[in-house]
Amino acid sequence: MRDDLALYLRLIGADVRSQMQYKLSFLALALGSFASLFLQFFVILIFFQRFPHMAGWSIGEVAFLYGLASVSFGLAEMVSGGFDRFSQLVVRGDFDRVLTRPADPFVQLFSQEFQLRRLGRIGQGATAMLLGQGMAGVTWTLPKLLYLPVVAASGAVVFVALFILGATLCFWTVQTSEVTNIFTDGGTEMVSYPMEIYQEWLRRFFIFVVPLGFVTYFPALYFLDRPDGLGMPEFFRFLPPAVAMLFLAVARAVWSFGVRHYQSTGS
Repeated sequence: MRDDLALYLRLIGADVRSQMQYKLSFLALALGSFASLFLQFFVILIFFQRFPHMAGWSIGEVAFLYGLASVSFGLAEMVSGGFDRFSQLVVRGDFDRVLTRPADPFVQLFSQEFQLRRLGRIGQGATAMLLGQGMAGVTWTLPKLLYLPVVAASGAVVFVALFILGATLCFWTVQTSEVTNIFTDGGTEMVSYPMEIYQEWLRRFFIFVVPLGFVTYFPALYFLDRPDGLGMPEFFRFLPPAVAMLFLAVARAVWSFGVRHYQSTGS
């Protein structure tokens, strides 16, 4: 594991240095991402001009949810570019070359594309969170301040696991980008709003099967000092780190199974 981590950091360092060779381009992409995504947040603000509450949640509380989802997903996109575009490797037959290298294919995919431009989404999400907590009147304590980055990282791990699972499907279906987007981009949209607005079967699926409910909803209840409208145990608010690591372990095991059963496309 130590050797894999050293290799990952070295490859990521080389990728970051190459991206920073074109600082103006990087800045333009990051700012463009920030501006375009902030328009989505602006739509939420417009909605709440007409409807002051959503399932009992105020505009500030929903803005906090939205921002937390954006930060987590932005972090996941930043480190998961290799898995997000894995289908291209399979179609071109380039994954065969990855398998011949003296390094874990999992580490190679993780270090293939570190997308610095995703800082735009992370910055946009952080801005939305800052505005949301102000409007919601969040009372910050030291435990909350320490727990916030843990929650953001846990949410990112859940999304990373989804990218890995989506990439694994490529071993059998070759192309899975649309399927993956349902749970990544679509999942981000879903967890940007209170879970109470969804039907019960959908809530249960995204809590107990694909644990997106632990990305924003349950930890937000703790930060916002809100009661749980779903009636779940209070300790669910502190499960995101454990749930994220368990979900990642499942995704890693499924990935290993897929690699063992991979058959080249012959490209």
